Amino acid sequence: MRALALAVFAFFLQGLAMTSPAAAAAATGLGAVWRPGTGVQWWRSGMSLDDFKSQDKVYFDQGLRVQSLAIKGGKYAAVWRPGSGAQWWRSGMSANDFKAQDKIYFDQGLRITALEIDNGQFAAVWRPGGGAQWWRSGMTVDDFKAQDKIYFDRGLRIRVLKVRDGSYTAVWQPGSGAQWWRSGMSASALADQDKIYFAQGLRITSLVNDHGRYAAVWQPGQGVQWWGTGRCGTDFVTEDSAHLNAGLRMELIELQDGAQGLYQFPWKSGDSHPVPQGNCPTGSGSGSHCGGGQNFAFDFGLPPSTTVRASRGGVVEWLQQSQTFNCNDPAPAPGCPGGAPSNWGNAVRIRHEGGFTSWYFHLKPNSVVVKVGDTVQAGQPIAASGNTGRSGGPHLHFQVQADSKDWGQTVAINFDQCRLPKSGDSVSSQNANSRFP
Repeated sequence: MRALALAVFAFFLQGLAMTSPAAAAAATGLGAVWRPGTGVQWWRSGMSLDDFKSQDKVYFDQGLRVQSLAIKGGKYAAVWRPGSGAQWWRSGMSANDFKAQDKIYFDQGLRITALEIDNGQFAAVWRPGGGAQWWRSGMTVDDFKAQDKIYFDRGLRIRVLKVRDGSYTAVWQPGSGAQWWRSGMSASALADQDKIYFAQGLRITSLVNDHGRYAAVWQPGQGVQWWGTGRCGTDFVTEDSAHLNAGLRMELIELQDGAQGLYQFPWKSGDSHPVPQGNCPTGSGSGSHCGGGQNFAFDFGLPPSTTVRASRGGVVEWLQQSQTFNCNDPAPAPGCPGGAPSNWGNAVRIRHEGGFTSWYFHLKPNSVVVKVGDTVQAGQPIAASGNTGRSGGPHLHFQVQADSKDWGQTVAINFDQCRLPKSGDSVSSQNANSRFP
């Protein structure tokens, strides 16, 4: 993933922000690629066929066209962006139906711009276009490799790639310049490969998750790029909103097997701790977490000197650890001199990919074991819990902000298996890292 005009934005998310581990285990993950763009953007997920049909009609009449389409288990997700001219889509087609329908539209001057296969049924979007077009389905990886070589030499490039259960489907249309594709990658291998190609001026144009193994296509492009896979619903909404505010738009959306929260509970895997205050929007927040910038903050009831671990990998950006007093104590330290930093007590801020920062407050004096500039991994010890700053008792205050170096608006996140803990819950961590037992 790689770092990042404000436009109208909205979303509609159904049934993706799971709260229980059992439900989360079966959650559908969301994936996307964001690139520089302008104008309005709307996306919807969890739609039935009728919902999608109705929604597309509304957006079509507003001058929007389907940018990307995903279907999984009969549920539709789509992105709409500004466009003009004709647009047709069909779903529930057999391969033969799809072949016949594409022939009709091709002769009318339309070309495939989006394609999905769900349970062996084809769905596609056609928009005005010209020149040659070829598509193939049911290919092995070797078949696909050979076919792509033939079409590449004819001046065609991959427009759409889909991989389902090891079976490859692709659409080729006229293009030029370099093109590389890789399949069977782990998430870390995908990230490593993307770094190489990004530095060479290539950008992701197709991204597929086939049961945890990734396939992607890179073609020439410019500017910043971010991508994410297997996102829980709340994380995805937050991420898309931040990217949109940074001048990016969604190039493609994917529905994927499984979802995992971007953040882990910030203590040792297997240990459970109470949640005195959840975030306010869940209806479970109270007190200082309701209203203003703290709507999405959490308080975790960690006993004094509990090891606090990084909730997500990143770079330590700021810390303070020499404060010895609690702001609620009587003299000689009445109140919190200096405002916010004293209120936080000893604290650490870690910057993550995409411009997000996680904050850890009320830490034990002189317990921080990382330095500014250190790269840390999820699960790595960073400090010990305490009761410094404006704190009513030993606990860890945890929050995430979007691209903010100073005190600002918290954002909604998911923990581990898409969990959103409420006030009064007791939650068990899955923040395991073999390097840091």
